[in-house]
Amino acid sequence: MDPIGRLVRDGEPVATAVVLTADGLAATAAHVLASHRAAQWTFEPIAAPGFSFPVDCSPPSDGAADVALIQVREADDWDPVTLTPHTSATPGDPVHLRGFAASRDYDSGVGHYVGTTAQHGRAWVKVSCRHAQPGMSGAPVLLTGTGSAIGIVSARLNSGNWNRDTVLLAPTESLVALAPERLRPAAPVRRYAGGTLRLSWVRGASTELFLESDDFTVSFGRNVHNRVYLPDHRDSRFHGHLALVGASLTYQHLGSHPAFLAGATRQLKLAKGDICPVGDKDRLSVGSGTMLVEFSAPDLYDPNAHMTPEAPE
Repeated sequence: MDPIGRLVRDGEPVATAVVLTADGLAATAAHVLASHRAAQWTFEPIAAPGFSFPVDCSPPSDGAADVALIQVREADDWDPVTLTPHTSATPGDPVHLRGFAASRDYDSGVGHYVGTTAQHGRAWVKVSCRHAQPGMSGAPVLLTGTGSAIGIVSARLNSGNWNRDTVLLAPTESLVALAPERLRPAAPVRRYAGGTLRLSWVRGASTELFLESDDFTVSFGRNVHNRVYLPDHRDSRFHGHLALVGASLTYQHLGSHPAFLAGATRQLKLAKGDICPVGDKDRLSVGSGTMLVEFSAPDLYDPNAHMTPEAPE
């Protein structure tokens, strides 16, 4: 199960949390809970639409360090995020963050590690990133190429401050201090991966591979400018777009003819404008057939790489 998700308070999404242990111990920013601990809280994994799990807010927190632990209940198949000391990063190292954004269902961004600062006797990690959005408080910031978090988002300094586009993180050391018996920081393991996307037509009991690439930006449609040209007349009103957003592969449906996404735990009908995350081995059905989507995603994509331009419908 995706360890990163939105925190929902009394039915309203307000922030981000990240699962740190296989039994559902998770972290968020303490200011998110603040005076709302008595509210009804739930956790919704970003890449698993439709799933919602109750949250226990009784685990310890530290308001001064802006860190809080919560317990996500009723699920035991988490793939938790590993914590690594913020000192594992050196100035200039690439980082990325991923979480809930108040203006959309999820958001992500890239940046780089700057260093540390202190205020009122507390150490804070500084990263430079223009992509932190309201709602991302509590989102993990990962050291690119390792999958390990060096801290969680506490605040972003706005344009009125000298450190514009600086995001302040509560370091992982502050999280570990809340439950040292359950949380163990680990040295980062560098595991850069290029990532591969495979698309195949499903033909009865067999599959027919038609695209294998390390470029995850793929447009579908009958227009010849699409990366995947669909010549069948049944696809005349079909158009869609696959792309990486943060660490997730997402599909955006752009045509007037609906598409259908089928996974191990969900069946979705997608109308024009709908966007949803895609899991490995999900099936995307269009007018003329069904595509099997298989991929091993890169830990992050080169922020200097040029994206394939999206073709018109």
